[in-house]
Amino acid sequence: MTPSPSRRSLLGASVLPAALSLVGCGSLRGGGDEPSQDPVTADGPGETEPAASPDRCLSAEDAARRDRPTPPPREEAGPENEAIPDRPLSEHGLALFADGERIAAQQTSDALMLGDSDTYGTVVWSTADGTILDRLDNGLVGAIATDSRGRLAIGGVTTVEIREEDGEVLRTLTGGEEPFGPGIGKRVSDLALTSDGTRLVVLGADGRVTVWAVDGDTCEIEHELAADLGPAIAFSLSPADGTLAVCAEDGTVELWDPQAGTRTGTGPEVPGTVAGLAHAADGTLIVCTDGERAVHALDPSGTLTSGPELTSSGPYRVAAGAGGRVAVVGAGDNRVLLWEREADGTTELPVVRGSVGRLVFSPDGGTLYGASPSQGVIAWSGGDSWRTFETP
Repeated sequence: MTPSPSRRSLLGASVLPAALSLVGCGSLRGGGDEPSQDPVTADGPGETEPAASPDRCLSAEDAARRDRPTPPPREEAGPENEAIPDRPLSEHGLALFADGERIAAQQTSDALMLGDSDTYGTVVWSTADGTILDRLDNGLVGAIATDSRGRLAIGGVTTVEIREEDGEVLRTLTGGEEPFGPGIGKRVSDLALTSDGTRLVVLGADGRVTVWAVDGDTCEIEHELAADLGPAIAFSLSPADGTLAVCAEDGTVELWDPQAGTRTGTGPEVPGTVAGLAHAADGTLIVCTDGERAVHALDPSGTLTSGPELTSSGPYRVAAGAGGRVAVVGAGDNRVLLWEREADGTTELPVVRGSVGRLVFSPDGGTLYGASPSQGVIAWSGGDSWRTFETP
């Protein structure tokens, strides 16, 4: 381990309590996963329509009739429909259920297009042995969030589903027809359900942050937040007090009350440009900066700790776990840095073949999970290698 941090107190700094494992600010909202091999090219020039945030809620009847996106006829296919071998997983979606026994991620459409699978979309695994428990086959490959009751919020490009623990669809939000193809570009990049289950916060493919009332028979947009910031890149919802931290493309961080739809403050002042966010369970805000590459932690008392330097450029995927653990990886990188805040040291984890995207810790902080486009769901609990889960 390498000792690192320095501390200073920020008078009047806003405190952002606990929310776990959140993608960082930067260009992660755009683009699909990087190819691992030469693509199998479809015919035709093709182009995708600009994606829109969900703006309406489907009726139960319309939601029940929704089919997952399917491949276009070959004569109508374009570059956005190119299939890439050996890329089973999207880097954009990974969420651990509250019980720590199951984890959800997004299977890409590549295997379907190559004839190696009959399904794509959200898959649920057992964390105990890495076996697949369920395939939802919903054709969604964006962000995923879970809540304490086991419900799932699942994003695509223009679509968000809310599902019960058993997979039953409760709500479907839409901004238009869900496109098909690995190269679909921007998508829903962050989701969060409030602790009381009455609100869903959505960061859409167009960078809008909307708060949806989803209680009882209600399903509608209640607020749009941080519109003056321009397109948002990431957010973090605190389950402790419901504060929402929103990060813009230029690294500006603002704090919002999503229930009231009001701005309540700004993030900490740190050197460089904010390019990654997460909250630890103790209420500490983790901020990763590009330019002057480093990890910083703002604890509930307002003390800012400057942690280890980062060797890779942002944007960053960031996860915060129990025991003061913080994991960081740069976009498209295969080297995950572990910062042990309580032990005041850092460790570079074993290299991941290919790259790794979303990260999330187990409830006790002892295991770190990752979404690797080429390896699938992976887990590290110590030692010199990652454990790989069953490939969908």
